[in-house]
Amino acid sequence: MKKRSGMKNVYVVKSAIADIDDNHKELEAKNIYLLKSDDQVVNRFRDIVLDFVEDDDGIFLVVGQDKAFFQNFRKSFYKELQIDLERIMLVPNGRRALDETRVHMEYQKLPLLFVESTMERRSSLAFIEEFKAEFKDVLVIVLMTEADERLVAQFVEAGADNFITKPASVNVLIEKIANTIEPPDQIGKMIREGKSRLKKIEFALAYGVARDILELKPGSPAGLMIMGDALKGLCKRDDALKMYVKASENAPMYLEPLTKIVEFFREEGDLDNALEYLKKIDTLSPLHFGRKKEIGELLFLKGDIALAAKYYEEAVRLVHSHKLPECVQMCEDFSDKVYNSDPGAACSLFELCSRLADIYKTELDWPFYSRLGMLLRRQKRWEESVKAYSLASQKAPHDENILFNMGMAYVEGKDYRSAAQKFEQAIGLNASFFKGKLAAAYVMGQVFIKAEKKKNALLVLRYVYSEDPTYKKVEKVLNSIK
Repeated sequence: MKKRSGMKNVYVVKSAIADIDDNHKELEAKNIYLLKSDDQVVNRFRDIVLDFVEDDDGIFLVVGQDKAFFQNFRKSFYKELQIDLERIMLVPNGRRALDETRVHMEYQKLPLLFVESTMERRSSLAFIEEFKAEFKDVLVIVLMTEADERLVAQFVEAGADNFITKPASVNVLIEKIANTIEPPDQIGKMIREGKSRLKKIEFALAYGVARDILELKPGSPAGLMIMGDALKGLCKRDDALKMYVKASENAPMYLEPLTKIVEFFREEGDLDNALEYLKKIDTLSPLHFGRKKEIGELLFLKGDIALAAKYYEEAVRLVHSHKLPECVQMCEDFSDKVYNSDPGAACSLFELCSRLADIYKTELDWPFYSRLGMLLRRQKRWEESVKAYSLASQKAPHDENILFNMGMAYVEGKDYRSAAQKFEQAIGLNASFFKGKLAAAYVMGQVFIKAEKKKNALLVLRYVYSEDPTYKKVEKVLNSIK
């Protein structure tokens, strides 16, 4: 089977809606219309599409729920190209698409995927990244309802090879597939050859292809990138870096050179420069949650925990914007990581995690809420602290320490009766829990006095006196109770 490596020639084209074929009037209300074909367009690109089907045993997988697109795709390709209907299959979701692709590849069939930009009310970005990590050479065309430049940039980074904006004509479908399979211009073909050489670890040959590209098109960013990769493979790292930098300068909106520069500095252990270029990429494409996380990781390694926490939070919010429940676990992991290094920097992450857990109906363990309660209490937000400790107590009703901490939150709010009640409950669960904790026992005694609970006050203050008669004038406090 002939392998076709991927190439990012991205064209976003909104098809013009022409007259609908009389035989398909019923499709007028659908998302994609079966339009009259242009014989010239069909004839120009048909051989490329048919070669894919016949020579590579190619098939088309439509991933998503748009049955109108699927049905019209099948009918139009059968009518215009005589491609068997079973060559075009509908796959309802990303998980099934991965399974189907594995099976087809085992049987030496080469899929080409059409993926809805949103599936099951979630962005397809995560699926495409996962898919491309496993199947780098399988081409993916993303179906969009509108050409949003920032969203297109995200999908390009995720690995998308091309885009179609619905509604689309038969001509657009055929042309887009052909141009995705085989670049339409000489430079594009050379770029694909250069990338193929790099994948085969033929660095000297790839360098030669890059040199030819740059002779035809001086300053070509893609040519410079291939030359940079070839030089890197030939262990000429400094020269490779110069090519990446030049490619970036020649195409400031082209993200791949900057990504290569980041990778270069990471390999060199130069975190400062890696971070600098990561931030440049983030400025150009600010909606990529993986990059926010990467920036956060580098800042964390540099010891800037507070700023790292802010980037972690941005990453989580971006995942949430795609309605992905994984954002809860991600946020919890970030919260714990930051807390263990700098508890004060973790509060915002803890609060965000708590809100997301409510939204996605996700259970969090009691230590999470106990930590959140402590952080809120440190910020003098005692009422919110009490709520967090209450959630912790619901999940761990026999933990006296949670009740004590809740009582301390009430003390912050000068609600001594409620505080005393929680201290009583803690003692009820473990009558000796305050032993060995003179400061805690003394505070409890003071609160019991203010709440007019003399019996409990005597219990804890007598313990303090027995351990250290000189502790904060405890003897005088005891005499005042009598």
